Amino acid sequence: MRKLPIYFLFLLSGMLAKAQTAPLIGKVVDTDSQKPLDYVTVHLHKAKAPVFTDEAGTFTLRKYSLSDTVTFALMGYKPLKKAVSALLKNSTVLLVRQSYALQEIVVRPKENPAYRIIRAAAKNKHLYLPENQAAIQFRTYTLMKGSILESDAKDKKKHFSKRYAPYLDSLKLLPSTGRTASLPLFQSESVKEIFYNRQPRNSKEILIASKAIGVGIEKESQISQLLNAQAEHFSLNQNWVRMFDKDFVSPIANQWASYYDYDLQDSVETASGKIYQINVSPKRHQDLAFEGTIWIAEGTYSLRRVDLRLHKRVALNYVTGLHIVQAWDEKNPSLLPISSKRRFQLAGFPGSDVRLFVESETAYSDVLLGQPKPEAFFDATHQVSDSALKYKEEFWQSVRPEEFTPAELKRVEAIASIKKLPEIRSAVKLIRVVVEGHMPLNEKFEWGPVFGAYVFNKLEGHRFQFGGRTTPEFHPNWIMNGYLAYGTRDKAVKSLFNLRYVADREQWTEWGASYLNDVGPAGMDLNNSQVSSLFFSTFRWGQMNFPYQQEQMQLWGEREWFQAFRQRVTFRNTRYNPVFDAATLGSESQDPKYGGFTTTDVTLNLRYSPDRKMLIRHHEKVAISNSNAPVIGLEVSAGLSGVMNSDLSYQNISLSVEQRVRAGIFGYGRYYLKGGKTFTKVPLPLLQVPLGNETPFFILQGYNLMPYFSFATDEFVSLRYDHHFEGAFSLTNRLPLLRKSKLILVAGGAALYGRLTDKNKPAETKGNQSNFRGLGRDPYAEVNVGFKNIYQLFRVDLVHRLTYRELDAPLWGLRLSVSVNP
Repeated sequence: MRKLPIYFLFLLSGMLAKAQTAPLIGKVVDTDSQKPLDYVTVHLHKAKAPVFTDEAGTFTLRKYSLSDTVTFALMGYKPLKKAVSALLKNSTVLLVRQSYALQEIVVRPKENPAYRIIRAAAKNKHLYLPENQAAIQFRTYTLMKGSILESDAKDKKKHFSKRYAPYLDSLKLLPSTGRTASLPLFQSESVKEIFYNRQPRNSKEILIASKAIGVGIEKESQISQLLNAQAEHFSLNQNWVRMFDKDFVSPIANQWASYYDYDLQDSVETASGKIYQINVSPKRHQDLAFEGTIWIAEGTYSLRRVDLRLHKRVALNYVTGLHIVQAWDEKNPSLLPISSKRRFQLAGFPGSDVRLFVESETAYSDVLLGQPKPEAFFDATHQVSDSALKYKEEFWQSVRPEEFTPAELKRVEAIASIKKLPEIRSAVKLIRVVVEGHMPLNEKFEWGPVFGAYVFNKLEGHRFQFGGRTTPEFHPNWIMNGYLAYGTRDKAVKSLFNLRYVADREQWTEWGASYLNDVGPAGMDLNNSQVSSLFFSTFRWGQMNFPYQQEQMQLWGEREWFQAFRQRVTFRNTRYNPVFDAATLGSESQDPKYGGFTTTDVTLNLRYSPDRKMLIRHHEKVAISNSNAPVIGLEVSAGLSGVMNSDLSYQNISLSVEQRVRAGIFGYGRYYLKGGKTFTKVPLPLLQVPLGNETPFFILQGYNLMPYFSFATDEFVSLRYDHHFEGAFSLTNRLPLLRKSKLILVAGGAALYGRLTDKNKPAETKGNQSNFRGLGRDPYAEVNVGFKNIYQLFRVDLVHRLTYRELDAPLWGLRLSVSVNP
């Protein structure tokens, strides 16, 4: 058996299905060609929502009676009504193609006849966006399924071992993949309510209910939030459609002429008027644009149906075969579709036939116009209902557009059995260690950080560490984490203990206290939980620059006053003892407290990060979606001389701004701007130390050709810009050889301008610490250019240092990074 790549399990997202007894199963085909018709609207008159045919033209009806009538409708075909009694005798439905000649279209030599229609649709599309209505609210029900596929399977047991054969779905025939064996991995269903007000412009999403089952899904609340983000409402009436954290250009965007070619294929008469069928294709196959067919109504120029795919040459990490189908109701064609279906595959490394197939379908209902909510209602833009995970099966049966079939119920049972297999449980634990850095030892305690369990450096020798953190099963509100460590060379015991109380996770509120006694490089916060253990361990290996023994006690309180705005206040007392020759920090005339000293300080952190969906975990609240809005951070610190034996009185401030910037046909970029100033004389651990990089990995938060601890500043401004050329002007889109490679060009650079004022300049250094100094008049600057999506995963950059050529590091270097963002 081919081994299942475990990275598929990172996508451990949810569940859903449908069930019924004695279903009426039929098939819809084209009368002339006898080919099956997919996504035909099949509406049982007494049903609250229609069903749709699949790729094989098959449909299933449940809870029908012999007196019922069924309507079959598909754009381009004459609608057909059939009695249920007739369908029970012959379940094959023949639809007759309905088209009209286009004599009324005037073809001018200099303009494609489709352009008039597209131009009008682009001009009118803002009228059909929910967020542009005076007030609108609606409900969505989303079903999401995931399965592992192996293509070209003639026998279910040929590719998957006999161990997994009992859990396989029946062999499926999928477009462009051939006969495929399917191993169910997860299913989810969710119900959301979405609200928009236009004046003032506000929006809110409430996750009403969520249910998930899948391999590796143990913390259902977190998975439900992730699925809520991935199954979000999107509209092609926007210029840019956000999926997979990328911006795809709509076929009716304002910039349509720069991205698409159009071909007017047909016109169709319907009950609501004439509909134009237009084929769309991207001008450049690697643009984030769609190909397929759209139907636009004459007069209103609103979308009536879309059947779009992403071209196979588009270079997304793992994501292939993206297919979107949306259909609008005849009675209310201009706003929300009655159904929106999205399918895609997550492919493995080249040469692997194993893929994850994900399909989701969203049904819209309960649309209510013209009843605005009060402004206070929108204080939280994304909300999870307290009872979201508590609904019983009776509730789900009432909200599902269709009931589960016996086969789909069996699929859920298969997932529950697969996740109990020993090898699956072991793989899930391994993945959690890689992703989270902690390994569960029991329900109440997780061991970690794993990457810090052993390191070696010249100061501590062999450092052994054991630590961990508590889980929600230990206590839902109290969180403890910490470690004990021992170095064989310095023969010293190190320790950390954090105690936190989280009073409110939705509007995040916490208090905490900690004690730290450890050794580490100057300028590094050894109790920074936001930095990964892998990052810390790289600084502990080998030569540790300017090491200080730190004994620290701190108290803090954090509050999210409103969504996206956080405040944190920290009171901290720290004793610093240099574990190197302290004379390197200053002359003999300097105050001796610069050798070893004590500080007591108060720090205020403010952070504003709007328009981001957040994942609420037991121990943190983190962003799970990007936004084009800027993220602003402010930090102000003040040292309190004489308080708890503090030797110093100082003040410093820093301000940061980062933002994703859309550049249209040029792709998109991100900038990171930060500035700071220390107003008083302070020792090295309290200065701003730029983050250097001596590893082969590319980092955005630092400087890739700057050795560790090359500089320190008390006044600085830094800027990094990183651009991704994904539009018409991308070199890889224009040169044939590069276009075939599916690579994406990236480029950018970083600059640091700052200085170490006279009051903080060190005296002549000596020994192995001679690399510490202040910046001169010239800023530190480096540039980079490279490619991403190598093997659908990696990014490689060639970096060149423009200034400070005398540093003990090469002027040129190759840096590698993992590009997990599609």
